[in-house]
This record gives sequence, C-alpha cells and structure tokens, in this order.
Amino acid sequence: MNVLVTGVTGLIGSELAIALRARGDSVVGVSRNPTHDQISWDSLTPSLLSEIDAVVNLAGESIAGRWTRSKKDRILSSRVEATSLVAAAIRDCDAPPACLVQASASGFYGDMGAEILDESAAAGTGFLSEVCQQWEAAAQPAVDAGVRTVVPRFSVVLANGPGALGRLALITKLCIGGPLAGGSQWWSWVTLNDAVRSILHLLDGDASGPINIATPNPELQRSFAKKLGKVLRRPSVVPAPGFAIKLALGEMGTTLLLDSFRLLPTALLESGFEFDDPELEQALRGILSN
Repeated sequence: MNVLVTGVTGLIGSELAIALRARGDSVVGVSRNPTHDQISWDSLTPSLLSEIDAVVNLAGESIAGRWTRSKKDRILSSRVEATSLVAAAIRDCDAPPACLVQASASGFYGDMGAEILDESAAAGTGFLSEVCQQWEAAAQPAVDAGVRTVVPRFSVVLANGPGALGRLALITKLCIGGPLAGGSQWWSWVTLNDAVRSILHLLDGDASGPINIATPNPELQRSFAKKLGKVLRRPSVVPAPGFAIKLALGEMGTTLLLDSFRLLPTALLESGFEFDDPELEQALRGILSN
C-alpha cells in the first residue's frame, strides 16, 4: 500500500512511518522542511494523490506551550489549512485514495466531568473543542467525494521523551507530583504503541467517522499520579491547587491538566481492535523502562 503521511516528523507520524515500512508499505511523508525521502506541501497535488492508496493527515502545530493569541491562531490555522489542502486535493483527484485517516483529538468533547464519552457524544465548548470541530469539518470535501474518511480522536499519547509523560515524570522524580486541584478530573490516555497500531487497524479496516483513540481504562488524575509515582519509586502526594496551575501555565495548563475527559473507545473495540497496553501501571513500566 502507498500511504501519504502528513505531520510525518511528529510524535505519532514518525513512528507510524516506521511501522508502515516495517510491514512492507511505501510511505510518502509531507513536511514543511522535507528531507530526501519527504515532499513539501507544495508538491501535494491531485496528480500525486492518484498514485496514493491512503492518506493519514496528522499535521498541526503542537499544543504545548503557553497559549498566547498568536499560539492559539497557529494551533487552529495549521490544522484547518493543512486539512483543507488535503481534502481539496482528494476531491480534485481523478483516482482518489481509498481512505483518509483524519486526525482529531479528545478535546472535541470539552470538559464534561465524569460523563462517559463515546463517539455519539456531542461536541463541547472551549478552545480545543472549537479547534477540533473546525479541524474535522475541513475534511468534508473528501467525505463528499466518496472517500472513506475515519477520524481518530486521540487522547493523551504516552511515550518516552519530552512529551506529556516526560514532563509528568520529571515532576514526579522531583517529588512534587500529586493531585492537581483535588485530582478528581478524568484523564484518558493511550500509549504511542497503541496509537500507531490503531491507525494501522483503521487503514486496513472499513470503519468510518469518529473513533476514540483511548484505552477503555481512563484514570482519575490522582490515581494517575499515584501509579506514576509507584513506577518511578517516588511519593506523589504533593497537591497543587488549581489557581497555581492557572497562574503558572495559563489556559493551556487549565485545559490539559484540569479539564476532565472520560473517553470510551466504543467504535474502536467494536471494529475488533485489541490494545497491547490497556492498563496504566503496566504501560508506564513498559515506557519508562526503555
């Protein structure tokens, strides 16, 4: 299979490219700064897509960092503009790809407290929800062209390195991890391994529409902190009040750390997917031991 991957240098995209090639697929990566085996966005044309079997669109500005006005503009515009370009090229292609895997995120649902959220749940409110709604809507031309379009809504992806888990692990190693604003908010998560495996599964299957990419075992934040502390052999009892997080990290910290996302991967499980890493403590040990 010939697969075009945008955002190929990102956390998920880079690992996806490795996994695709390992099983014998050909990968065309799209990047703003292409290397010898990648192409630029200017090269993404309808004629190019006529040679592609599937597209995985993961492009978008990182949401990490303080959400200034310009940062929020980049988070939104990078996703909508990239998706609009991909969808338009698919629409205008004489022999379009059979499948578009169009990334989105759990932020679509907004902060819904303890409510269990499967794919039938409505869109929420807030900045990330608005981003996700516009992001998903930008893929509509591909849907209208009859291309099977599947929309994985990714929860927090756990991986070794400088990402979300790396920052949480550093705080825990410094013995200042613990409940955030009481710790009663739900955190949905998935390992990088299962995130990549889920994309391969969606490429090979026949699912369409939104798909929650999260284990069936979300954790209360205080439980997450406790298990991370156990794995790292550090106490995780130092509480952080909500106002301190908001003061230190602004809207980004409030949204990513204090909002509650309790996802259930109903559609993914019904499609036959089986998680390698369904339990948090086991997953953390596997990631942090590498």
